[in-house]
Amino acid sequence: MEEVDTRQEILIQASRLFKRLGYRATTTREIAKAVNIKQPSLFHHFPNKKAIVEEIFALSLNEAAVRIEEACRAAGSVSERLHNYLVWDLSSLHRMPMAMSGIYTGDALKSPELADLAAKLEAFYRSLEDLIVQGIRNGEFVKIDPRLGRLMVSSITIAHLEYAEEAVIDDPDRLAQEGADFVLRAFQARPPQLAAPLT
Repeated sequence: MEEVDTRQEILIQASRLFKRLGYRATTTREIAKAVNIKQPSLFHHFPNKKAIVEEIFALSLNEAAVRIEEACRAAGSVSERLHNYLVWDLSSLHRMPMAMSGIYTGDALKSPELADLAAKLEAFYRSLEDLIVQGIRNGEFVKIDPRLGRLMVSSITIAHLEYAEEAVIDDPDRLAQEGADFVLRAFQARPPQLAAPLT
């Protein structure tokens, strides 16, 4: 196995173990076994388990944090900005080979040693809430607690992650578009009229 492939396989297998066993219960020995390498070989790529989860987290959040900040600062329709962000985010997540949902829903971000990652996620959430507030203030979005709105977006994102981990994804862009459309319909203050059924 080439070095790049081994590093990627470590991330993939670790993410699956984190989802199944939890971050705290997963050992580097178990990760090495899942990758079919010796533990010292794993340490050649990552010094410890914390470094592995940090890289998985960075792959899913670093660019997303930049893009949601850009969406907050951009001009124009909030609906369009949120929709464009979500299409990009969901499409990117559907293309990742790692089991990402376990990082966000499991025990990893509750671990004191990963407090810096939890803080980065909270900063991301604040930006998402800020974008929702913008939509409420200009009348594009229904009046909703921004935190609840953010939780709704997060829940849809987690649902997409879990679906991607269990299904063969033929068209990630279509799924991303559908997910973004679903979120926007929930937020819109004046939802579009549905066409009358054909008779």
